Amino acid sequence: MNPETLYHRALEDFRAGALDAAAKKLRDILSAAPSFEDAYEALSVIYFNQKRYPEAVTILKAWAALNPDALMAHTNLSRCYAAQGLITEAEYEQSEARRLTWKAELRSKKSDLPKIDHEARIRRFKQVIEFDPADVLGYFSLGTAYAEAGFTREAMETFRKAIEVDPSHASSYLGLGLALEGLGDLGKAGEIYRNGIRAADRAGDIMPLKKMEARLRAIEKPGEENRA
Repeated sequence: MNPETLYHRALEDFRAGALDAAAKKLRDILSAAPSFEDAYEALSVIYFNQKRYPEAVTILKAWAALNPDALMAHTNLSRCYAAQGLITEAEYEQSEARRLTWKAELRSKKSDLPKIDHEARIRRFKQVIEFDPADVLGYFSLGTAYAEAGFTREAMETFRKAIEVDPSHASSYLGLGLALEGLGDLGKAGEIYRNGIRAADRAGDIMPLKKMEARLRAIEKPGEENRA
């Protein structure tokens, strides 16, 4: 009998009040299919109702070990510990349940965020450049779009063009240096950062200046940027 069918029969036993028969079927499921998570929860509920708290705890711990994100495993562990007067343990499991709730909410919010259409952004910024080939911000935006889409070589070429258009544009030096780092050319990246630092200093562009200084330290003395 497959685990799903046996599980539904266990639920029928549970609803009929045949708790021992239901528990046996659920144990059989876990012996044959240890990853069948619904069986852990159902068996723990039966043990809880029978006041067999240590056995319920054993089942719930096994479930939590199988799936650390199983919210109900920690929620039910908290109930079992509280029923036994183990307040510290109950509070710990309750805090774990809250943490998993927050984690699930955060994951849900992230999944609701609109997906970035990298191809559309790249097309849009290419059109900006076609309209005005001297638009440094157009090249910088296109380079950034390439970098975010994972097209590192295209990003490098575009940031280089931005610097040709405007040798004072500090953020393009930073973008070019990062692209070169991504391509493994640390020597050239360091040279670009040094040129970019001078350009940023002349322009008073503090943010890219600081970032390039940090990246230059990271290249020349790995680990130093974390202590800056």
